[in-house]
Amino acid sequence: MFKKSILFITFVLSTQLLVGQGFNSTSGRNHPELDWQVAETAHFLIMYPDRIKGIEVEAAAIAEKTYDALSKNLEVEFDQKIRIYLSDEDEVNNGFAVPFTRPYTNIWVNLNDYSEIWTGREKWLRKVIAHELAHIFHFEAVKSPLGLLQYTFANPLPSFWTEGLAQYETEKWDSQRGDRWLRKAIFDDDLDFSGGQSLENGRLLYALGNSQLRYFAEQYGDTTLASLLKFRKKLFGLFSYHDFEKAFEETIDGGYSTFYDEWRKHVNVYYNTVASQMERTDSLYSNKFSFPGQFYFDAAVSPDDSLLAVLSLTSMSRPVRRLYVANTDSSRESTLISEGGINSDLNWLNKNTLIYSRIVRGRNSSLVNDIFKYDYKKRKETQVTYNRKAKFPVSGPSENEIGYIANEEGTGNLFTLNLETKEEKRITRFSGDVQLLWPLWVESENSWLIHRFGKGGDRNLILINPDTGSERILDSGNIDNRKATLSPDGSKIAYVSLRDEVPNVFIYDFRSGVESRFTNLFTGSEVFGWISDFDSTGEEHLIIGASETRIEDHIYFVSASRKVYQPELTIPEEYGSWRYSTPPAQIPSKIEPDPELISNRYSYHSLKNLTHVASFGFPYYSDSEDWGLFATTNWTEPLAKHTISGGGWFSIPDPFIKSFGAVSYINNQLYPTLTFSVYNIPGNGQFYGDEFLVEEYSGGDISIYWPLDMFSGSYQTSSWSARLRRYSTDPMGENRLASIPNLSAPQNATIADLQLSWQITKQRPWKDNSFHPLDGSGLKLSLTGSEKILGSDTRTLTSDIHGYTIQPFFGLNRFFLQGRLQSQWGNNLPQNYIGFSKYDNISIHLPDNIPLQFFGDNERVRGYREFVTGKHVAFGSLEYRIPLIQSLQTQILGLLRFGGVSLNIFTDAGMVWNAKSTSGETGTIYRWGAGTELKNEVSIFGINISHSVGLAQPAQKAFTNAQSDLYYRVQAAIPF
Repeated sequence: MFKKSILFITFVLSTQLLVGQGFNSTSGRNHPELDWQVAETAHFLIMYPDRIKGIEVEAAAIAEKTYDALSKNLEVEFDQKIRIYLSDEDEVNNGFAVPFTRPYTNIWVNLNDYSEIWTGREKWLRKVIAHELAHIFHFEAVKSPLGLLQYTFANPLPSFWTEGLAQYETEKWDSQRGDRWLRKAIFDDDLDFSGGQSLENGRLLYALGNSQLRYFAEQYGDTTLASLLKFRKKLFGLFSYHDFEKAFEETIDGGYSTFYDEWRKHVNVYYNTVASQMERTDSLYSNKFSFPGQFYFDAAVSPDDSLLAVLSLTSMSRPVRRLYVANTDSSRESTLISEGGINSDLNWLNKNTLIYSRIVRGRNSSLVNDIFKYDYKKRKETQVTYNRKAKFPVSGPSENEIGYIANEEGTGNLFTLNLETKEEKRITRFSGDVQLLWPLWVESENSWLIHRFGKGGDRNLILINPDTGSERILDSGNIDNRKATLSPDGSKIAYVSLRDEVPNVFIYDFRSGVESRFTNLFTGSEVFGWISDFDSTGEEHLIIGASETRIEDHIYFVSASRKVYQPELTIPEEYGSWRYSTPPAQIPSKIEPDPELISNRYSYHSLKNLTHVASFGFPYYSDSEDWGLFATTNWTEPLAKHTISGGGWFSIPDPFIKSFGAVSYINNQLYPTLTFSVYNIPGNGQFYGDEFLVEEYSGGDISIYWPLDMFSGSYQTSSWSARLRRYSTDPMGENRLASIPNLSAPQNATIADLQLSWQITKQRPWKDNSFHPLDGSGLKLSLTGSEKILGSDTRTLTSDIHGYTIQPFFGLNRFFLQGRLQSQWGNNLPQNYIGFSKYDNISIHLPDNIPLQFFGDNERVRGYREFVTGKHVAFGSLEYRIPLIQSLQTQILGLLRFGGVSLNIFTDAGMVWNAKSTSGETGTIYRWGAGTELKNEVSIFGINISHSVGLAQPAQKAFTNAQSDLYYRVQAAIPF
């Protein structure tokens, strides 16, 4: 059992590590339609789909300029070429780098709306390539001969420092990457980015690291930074490794804790001095209005001012993105209308129709943005565009007409669509590296207002006349005005500007051409709408989002006539100068493409890019007759087209009998995922009467996993799968199991079988899903058959229909219901029986790519300790689940953590036809039990598992002196 546990943990951890490295780790889909090419430069191999040919020339120039700067600043060189993968398969504003022995970076390209996330003049390719390469240089600077093993006992890459270094080396300090998030955390006296309490934690992690790196460079210099990264300790005097804390102790007096205290005091002086000269939210002279949710992404007021659409996050514990429509009157009554991947671009087409965009599956199962409308009267959502890569919908010049921005291979252009005729009309004809955001039809100017991020990096609010094509720029300078809303009479716009390093609201009057400030809040504000009358005051109000705390957002209805406090700021430069710290060698903001940098071009060969992830081994000792070496090796390819994982143990006293191992190969070159496995291992364990049976499996599997778009949706997934298997089974210690009255001893046999299954599941995120999910449902249908071919000894057929649902009751209390129906025909092996187990088999949700079955699958009616077998089985369970304790707050060695506890009151019932029990009962056997249990979450090596202890009795003997069934079991909170 010890060796089997090692193998189980190794397979789970290795598979989770390996399958999370390609583009498909985010999209959940393979893209065999892409024809990958390679462009080679002096220091890089740039991989890209042939359909976006030309991007490699831009990437090559950026990468080589970045290499020159980073190699000088960090004193790092590479003896092999760095791989950069570029893909436009999904609209994902991201990229990532991995610290393998041969590192690489994957980056999504040809995006339009990335400029919504960031500010500054740098375009997407310049920003993201430089940033990810900074990570790779950081990986190289702290690399150890131990590879990924150094992460098991050292901390070479703390997340905040890693992201901070990448920003310091490749970007300038600005609002979106630092200031607005750090100043609020300082003002809120909460710099903890790991506590799980704030939606801004991820942003703060980046901002805090960015700030600390700039302060470090200002205080100690860039050569000290390079020295810190070079520092190494010795493990057992043999292997060098880098640890962040130890490196700081050797480089800076007092180590990181002293540095942190100095930095914290420094930035506190700066930000609190600035805060004393700006407004707080109490200066808005408006009450906070509570709408559903803890954090607000967006809001939009209906044309008649009666309704406010609010897109919010339920909570950090319940991170469900939900869209509500609330009354603006004193009742604040709200209705949940939708949820899921809705973007922050809400607008009203008319008083009954809301429009917005969602991230959905498009052509080739890509993740793309498309426009939706919601009819509030009919309570019906309808998709408007298909595979259009469209966002920012807004009402157009005429009735039933909308405008939106479509992403055309990275270029943003404005289109209109008549919702009745379905006629689409192009308004702008930009080309190249131009992005558009937040269109708005301004009737008084007979023009469209857009935010344009031009080729040169300029950001402007621009009026475009659709008839003449003429343009008028409303602003100038590096002030980043964005996301405008129209006044009730159409003569003004209110918009957000990042000129203060935090968002604040400004107003522009089309008649006078004058801009005026509306808010001057230290922690910033956003404008969501402008209404003509609020609470029958007869006065215009702006709907403002603002908060001085990181753990909650607020909405205010603020009088449009408010007077803003805006003195001339006196900035303490000696405390704010760190914001302007830059590395010695800087990367230009704009880098022109250079085709001369490309020395070679050829087709991509995925197998040649197979990359070693980690290999390790260690001795084991089972007893004097079984000891030896356990080892594992893991390899993957950056596009995840090929993944190989193998492991096993070699017994020195008895190498031919007690040595075991398994190798799994995952292929993602086609739309479905194919997994090939060969093994000779203790492959299945289950309770068999009073004993625990372990079988030795020798053979191989071929499995297919096919995700289905048709049944997928918000928090819902569906898939079809198949597994073809041929294996020989050798029950271990079967002589112990020969005395079971109703079942023969397990048998040796060779089996060739085929399993087909389809399943659909839906579950919203929740912090306690591992032991107390708040909702969920699922249905799984499977059919497994074996035939006497390929040397198989059996001809069988087994069907399994399994479903469950979780229904709300009072507060966080929940009802859980499940039902299962199994049938079996043919000459099954005794150990492949269906029926009721005497003890609870282990049930743990494993990643889809785990090729092996480790535990038995038969149910047990709690309250009974009897082994029942048969040909047809019906099982049902009803639980009333009550959360008791949020967390036991107990941790052992940092590897074992005990979380929350829930109380379950349950009843199980089942029937077995053509049954036999250990007591001699035959025919149709009924069982009905009831009881209570305490369920707890335990985390082992980061894997969350649900275990419980309970007390049950037969239902007809409940609350009597009859003997009770006291049990312990490890079983998932949902069955699959």
